[in-house]
Amino acid sequence: SSGQFVSEKFVDQTFDTHHHGTILLDGYLYGSNWINNGKGKWVCMNWERGEICWVHDWENKGSIIYADGMLYLYEEKRGNVALVRPDPDKFDMVSSFKIKKGSGPHWSHPFIAHGKLYLRHGNWMGVYSIRK
Repeated sequence: SSGQFVSEKFVDQTFDTHHHGTILLDGYLYGSNWINNGKGKWVCMNWERGEICWVHDWENKGSIIYADGMLYLYEEKRGNVALVRPDPDKFDMVSSFKIKKGSGPHWSHPFIAHGKLYLRHGNWMGVYSIRK
């Protein structure tokens, strides 16, 4: 019967994510990798073949979320936030800004509901309207 055995399809250490999550979209996996506890880059991988499409050095590793055709990146070290078009050919950043309130590492995961992006940093929370 099916579902009793697994086989290894591919092995790749490039997309070794930390604790930030990933997005699988149209056959491509997007997220950030772990180089060490203080450094990581943004990665796109072909999920079917395991091939790395690109590795991009934007700020630092962080969390990622998706809504309405766009990726939202929240970088963990300095609180940079980016709006990125999902594109397996390139890191396509549309815009960015920096969270300047709150304290501590930027480790909370973004949340999207009812056309709003919620970002928390320590005891501070920002709510951004992202509806088209």
